[in-house]
Amino acid sequence: MSILLDNKYKIEISIFIFFTFLLVIESFFHFYSSKLSYFCFQDLKFSLLCNGQYTQQVYDFFDLYKTGYNPIIWNENGIIETIQIIFLLLTIFNILKILPSVKKIIINQFFYFFLCFYLILILYYFFEEISWGQHYFKWSSTNYFLEHNNQKETNFHNISNLLDQLPRTLLTVWCALPFLIFKVFSKFNFNKMFLNFVYPSSQLRIISYILLIFLLPNLIVGSLVGELDNNSTISINSTDIFNFITLNFIRLSEFQELIFTIYLYYHIIFFKKLILSKI
Repeated sequence: MSILLDNKYKIEISIFIFFTFLLVIESFFHFYSSKLSYFCFQDLKFSLLCNGQYTQQVYDFFDLYKTGYNPIIWNENGIIETIQIIFLLLTIFNILKILPSVKKIIINQFFYFFLCFYLILILYYFFEEISWGQHYFKWSSTNYFLEHNNQKETNFHNISNLLDQLPRTLLTVWCALPFLIFKVFSKFNFNKMFLNFVYPSSQLRIISYILLIFLLPNLIVGSLVGELDNNSTISINSTDIFNFITLNFIRLSEFQELIFTIYLYYHIIFFKKLILSKI
């Protein structure tokens, strides 16, 4: 079973890496399509005219009116958010599945209650992502959320930075640096089951590395760069360069959330393998 799980995981992660590659390519050409429609490949420069014709007429595979993020992929209820919801549902299902086994094999009930609390956090994450069902059932927000929620939706994470950035930061650390968390906790007298839960498999490191690739450039460069040139021009400006270097031509926050949900799913899958091996 262990070998089958490992092979299945490698195949599925390979598919996700390929999907990520395609997503980056599509996002690049969608985000920069308007700018690229002014690029004259013969002269290798941005220009309104190319060989006496409007550049857009010479290279019509770029769309002057296409820019920003592809709404089919990145908008609410788009492809990325739908995949997130699927992985969260799978995570919740697998936690519920292992709870009886955990209760059966552990001596210290504290960990069982800890896992129940973890389930509550994942459920909260899931319901916040779908605005407690509003995304699907389309009800109108109450006056409280209309006044306090910056997106006028029925959720709490868009009400304040504390309810948004603090949970996001904790989740980022949990998914991006589990091997460091494990090393720190290993120095203390933590329950072995808890340590296994923190980092059930070193193979999770692959997902953590992918998350860091889509996290660190924006974090590092964003802290170093000052004011950017936001003037609308046909040529590349400093904002375009910044967005390219930091991978902001994809909707980073949404893609990071997708990686969160994938990590959470495989984390519980590997932990379930450990639990089943003890029964």
